[in-house]
Amino acid sequence: MDRILGGIYVGSVQPIIDHTPLKSQYNITHVLSIIKFKVLPEYLVRKSYALKNVPIDDSDTVDILQYINECNRFIDQCLYPNEPEYDPRKVNFKKIPQSGNAVFIHCHAGMSRSVTFAVSYLMYRFGLSLTTALHAVKRKRPQAQPNDNFMDQLGIFEKMGGQYVDDNHILYKQWKLKNAVKINPDSTEILTTNDELFTNNENCIVTPNNMQEDMSLIRCKKCRQRLALSSSFIKHEPPSEESSESHFIRRAAGSRRVVDIEKSQDQCSHYFVEPLNWMKEELQGKQQLEGKFNCPNCESKIGGYNWKGSRCSCGKWMVPAIHLLAAKVDKVPAKGKILTNAVNFTGETKNANV
Repeated sequence: MDRILGGIYVGSVQPIIDHTPLKSQYNITHVLSIIKFKVLPEYLVRKSYALKNVPIDDSDTVDILQYINECNRFIDQCLYPNEPEYDPRKVNFKKIPQSGNAVFIHCHAGMSRSVTFAVSYLMYRFGLSLTTALHAVKRKRPQAQPNDNFMDQLGIFEKMGGQYVDDNHILYKQWKLKNAVKINPDSTEILTTNDELFTNNENCIVTPNNMQEDMSLIRCKKCRQRLALSSSFIKHEPPSEESSESHFIRRAAGSRRVVDIEKSQDQCSHYFVEPLNWMKEELQGKQQLEGKFNCPNCESKIGGYNWKGSRCSCGKWMVPAIHLLAAKVDKVPAKGKILTNAVNFTGETKNANV
């Protein structure tokens, strides 16, 4: 085990197995176990350590973001027990001294899971970037290396501001959707019990106070029905010229013989989006792996979806692929105009600022 910073120790499960006297040797009063224990070690309970167990594996599909807030709170209770309130958006951490107690964060090998939560705490408490926080751990524990899945999620945490995990943040919702497809790409029930993955921004009233820079509105080209805001877009970068995705290759039926190669287009013909509320009937009701979207007002075809993924005209492969067709919709700036047919999906039609 290694002392990372202040009262933060990171290591493997070995000190637990060896019954190391953590209190007397390191002044450790709290133990954060990022491992699947069938039963909490008896000696930790007997010695009255404050214990928290996060029962996860070191895998490429585990959602660690759901645990970050509560684990940061647990570590705070050890290092800053007299803190006036737990709110990283209000408390000036730099003026609060540590208690003198220490916390031991461990997993099986002390390389991935435990390091991930130590890094997230350093980001949250000391305002460090992901790169700096990981370096701070590696400096004392060179073998530290969160797996790629954990690093991706720490990157999302950093983009959230690195202080608090917001369950409704667009990046987190997009990650959960992609992860659900990764876990079971053939499932037709991905969204059946996951209403929180649907976005309702087509009903939002856009005002100067909540309008993001360069926000746009997507509406049906035929009837001007409001469909989505650009804040629901899942952005992607067109593949480079050297990428295998930069060309569309057609092969002969039942053979690998190439019959045609076509370069991908420079302009994207799809807007890839989060699942939107008006899509629920199609996505939840039919439970198909792929299908089409019709405008909720005029029924004209405006997009489609494929849970296994599909390619944009630029060549980029998107999984899952939920899209609106650029040729079937209009993209207009949201700059305080009045849209006379904005439907709030309760049956009422009203004017709305857009």
